[in-house]
Amino acid sequence: MPRDFKTILCATDFSDDSYRALDYGVSFAKISDGTILLAHIIHVASGELYERGHVLKVDDAKKRALAMLEEVRQKHMGGYPKCELIVDVGDPYETLLDITTRRKVDLIVTSTHGRSGIEHLVMGSVAEKLIRHAPCPVFVVRRAVG
Repeated sequence: MPRDFKTILCATDFSDDSYRALDYGVSFAKISDGTILLAHIIHVASGELYERGHVLKVDDAKKRALAMLEEVRQKHMGGYPKCELIVDVGDPYETLLDITTRRKVDLIVTSTHGRSGIEHLVMGSVAEKLIRHAPCPVFVVRRAVG
């Protein structure tokens, strides 16, 4: 028997693909009266963090991302009330995995962006890494066709 998904992590990069994945996350949450952890991870190369004035830019980016997450909650969650907004800075895969472990996430819902070739080889896929290493099920919504 499938377990209830009481804590569902939905990451967004503010793309239409991630909003489609969020639709699935909200559907799963409604079934089990679960909580959505709506997260955005700001990826900044570590060398850039140490440049003069960059820390302030990261703080500004976090504030802007939080405001954007609030917009996503209002526009894309159909009024679903059980939602926490999370903004963090780091490698998206590592940070999402850390959130998953710390918050005892029952399900991760994410999207793919359809990278292929050399870009995929160099960057890899956050979704692919989560599928391989997450301690819970991962539901991946493929990039929309057409």
